[in-house]
Amino acid sequence: MTGLRITRPDSRRRGFSLLESLIASAVLGVVVLAVGMAVSASQKASFEGDKAVLAAMAADDLMSELAAVPYANLPTYNGLTHPVGAMVTLGGQAYPDTYWALGRRVLVEDTRYTEPGLGVEIDGRRIVVTVFDDARDIVQIETFIPEPVS
Repeated sequence: MTGLRITRPDSRRRGFSLLESLIASAVLGVVVLAVGMAVSASQKASFEGDKAVLAAMAADDLMSELAAVPYANLPTYNGLTHPVGAMVTLGGQAYPDTYWALGRRVLVEDTRYTEPGLGVEIDGRRIVVTVFDDARDIVQIETFIPEPVS
């Protein structure tokens, strides 16, 4: 009997034990949960970024429309508010559905601007356009329109 070797199955080589399988499943579960939370957080950040860009565009658009309004008519827009999801142009045309999460409001107030370096005072109207969502103000822009010389 030379060269013939009989081996017995080694009890340590039978595969994964139940405990090893449970530990591997728990580790896999934690990894899947962490990846899922990261994806969810990145989607929320992307949505908020998109909303900020759209808010800036909506504020700038309304400010451009107001800049074209005759000076004497500007006070009629004080307090103008478009609720979230119901923004329209000054002409009444509805905004696209991509603006569904935004609303905006206008403040027009008479004010006097003083240039300290020149000692000059200018009467005019301060216009503030604020774009908001259901939770907070997102963008606020303002401008000063001087009173026309008659």
